[in-house]
Amino acid sequence: MIWKERLRSVCKSLSIDVQSSSGRKVEMEQKLDYVRALPSPVHRQLRDHDDNDLLKRTLLELRHSVIDNFPLEILSLIWLRYLSLLCHGNLDIPPEICRLWNLQTFIVQGLQTYIVPSVLVTFPEEIWGLMQLRHLKLPRFNLPDCPSGSVDKGRHLDFSNLQTISYLSLDCCTKEVIMGIQNVKELGICGYNTNSNSILNNLVLLQQLETLSFIFCFAQFPASAKAFPATLKKLKLESTFLSWSYLDIIADLPNLEVLKLMGFACDGKEWHPNVRGFTRLKLLLIEDYFLEYWNATDDNFPVLE
Repeated sequence: MIWKERLRSVCKSLSIDVQSSSGRKVEMEQKLDYVRALPSPVHRQLRDHDDNDLLKRTLLELRHSVIDNFPLEILSLIWLRYLSLLCHGNLDIPPEICRLWNLQTFIVQGLQTYIVPSVLVTFPEEIWGLMQLRHLKLPRFNLPDCPSGSVDKGRHLDFSNLQTISYLSLDCCTKEVIMGIQNVKELGICGYNTNSNSILNNLVLLQQLETLSFIFCFAQFPASAKAFPATLKKLKLESTFLSWSYLDIIADLPNLEVLKLMGFACDGKEWHPNVRGFTRLKLLLIEDYFLEYWNATDDNFPVLE
């Protein structure tokens, strides 16, 4: 397969041994003068300007070849910092993922179906050992609670460096998980739960959160804007089917500057905004198929640009 040939090319440049999918050992001894360069902002962030060591700038991009299972050969790339995959079905990440202790960016792309992404990525609890993680971008993924035994071993596992998460399954927004990602600045949540109100109340613990996205999440919307962090600046809703009246709660978010109402964000033909809300909103995007009547004045959005 194409992705295996590309992976082995990277392994050659690192002069390491890998295991083939059949379990046969493949020895890679020849060093190559090649490593794929990715001219993107992510790659520039991963560069170590004080150290030109090739190994510490290793990245692997397999998003142009579809995989069915997590490639075990990758687990030998212990200096890997950037990993991008493409799959069209559910993906289980093996416990040995903890070997990639330098990993900072993990991306999985999959097919987008109506409302809910088709790909579900499931992580083992060992994922909490990857303390260098900064960006997790997946169609939808399950994240287990932080292992309780970590405290007993003298250190508390968390993702203190994690800045971007999308899309975390709604069921995984437990207090234990939220406490482990307290420094996140951008969060996407996807899924459905009849007890969504109590689960979403945990979000107030994210005191550095600035950008929040929801896909298909609400059986019941939180009754107060205080359920969300006051630091929130950007909010995107998609396929949430909220009543337009719930936007009066969102209007009370004190620092909200950007609101994006994507397809099926709200359910109903009329929107009558609260005069007192959206005091700092600068950008409003409405991509909704139901709205027919919008009763708004300049007083509703005083600083809208």
